[in-house]
Amino acid sequence: MAVEFFWDTSAFFALLNSDDPAHRAVREVAARASAERCRNVTSDWMIGECCTLLIARRKSHLVSRFLDYTENWRALTVVSSDEVPMSRTKAFLRQHLDHAYSFVDCASFVIMTQRGISEAVTTDRHFAEAGFVPLL
Repeated sequence: MAVEFFWDTSAFFALLNSDDPAHRAVREVAARASAERCRNVTSDWMIGECCTLLIARRKSHLVSRFLDYTENWRALTVVSSDEVPMSRTKAFLRQHLDHAYSFVDCASFVIMTQRGISEAVTTDRHFAEAGFVPLL
């Protein structure tokens, strides 16, 4: 089975923004994933969250580019929120209220666990706290 990387909002944001401190690192991870034919996974929640972040950070001009990128990237699998049991996400959140995890973080952790993904393309320290390996 091919290695899968989970792509978080912070990775997409860094990829789109050359002024982001993680821009170079995320480009290197993307190149590595392509060279090694890794599968890239994200969720529709991540896509929504990234669009919201781009707008909030006054980079709405990048939203169409981002949406086109995620729709056309053949090596990207987008997991629908319909495929993630809401009950598992809620249970994960309830069990980890001592952390500052967002609901979307918890859904990501459930997806990663379901798919056996251990590595996340992210700058978000919450992935490490939850036992995953952040690649940025």
